[in-house]
Amino acid sequence: MEKKYIVTLRLSYKQHAWLGALCRRSKQTQSEVIRSLIENGSVRERITQEHIHIIRQLVGESTNLNQLAKQANTYGFFAVAKRCEEMAERINQLIKQLKNDR
Repeated sequence: MEKKYIVTLRLSYKQHAWLGALCRRSKQTQSEVIRSLIENGSVRERITQEHIHIIRQLVGESTNLNQLAKQANTYGFFAVAKRCEEMAERINQLIKQLKNDR
């Protein structure tokens, strides 16, 4: 898309600081952040290494949950009920951690 229009914008110190923070968190230029705000009404933060680590933990927990489901089908649910509850709690904690960080 051709960008041929220039817009001059005056900001207060607080607004400029906020724009800088959005740029740092999203790892985008000021122009990209402002375009994103115009088009979407928000700027999405890029996924950090910490978030990737949490997502990998969720994948591992999902694998464990699949193994528990297989055991439950083989031996009955009551044989693995306690471990299922622990696994569900762990998954909930990881999801809350991701939500709180975002």
